Amino acid sequence: MNNEKIPLLIDRYMKVSFYVNKMGELLIKDQICDVLTNEQYYTLRFIAQQGLCTSTEISEAFYINKSAVTSNINRVEGKGLIEREQDQGDRRVFHLKLSKEGAELLRETEHKIHKLVESIMTNFEYEEIVRFLDTYEKLSQIFIQMKNGKQEEM
Repeated sequence: MNNEKIPLLIDRYMKVSFYVNKMGELLIKDQICDVLTNEQYYTLRFIAQQGLCTSTEISEAFYINKSAVTSNINRVEGKGLIEREQDQGDRRVFHLKLSKEGAELLRETEHKIHKLVESIMTNFEYEEIVRFLDTYEKLSQIFIQMKNGKQEEM
């Protein structure tokens, strides 16, 4: 790639990345109701995907410190959306799972978000969406490798 073009591409990436992320967060917030923050929604979604998980697993998956996860979990638990189960083998460990109310709220929220994303995707051809997702997944993997200190292997 021509090195002279790199600063322009970086600037273009920074502008579009900021705008897409900010607008995406706002649009999702509009769909998840006043009960949840975006972080709480993603936490519920992760717990649902795992079935049972620990706060440490959430911390590692989201690349955030354990105290932030604990605070988030306490708020979601206070809303009656998750339940804690003590591990039978290690009484210091608690597993998190969705409550019946949490599962229902997540189902309703997921339906709204799917409709939102579908309305956006209809503006693109199938092949464009697949290419974009392939590229976005590659970018995600690069970020994960960089976060884990493996960028020199790339």
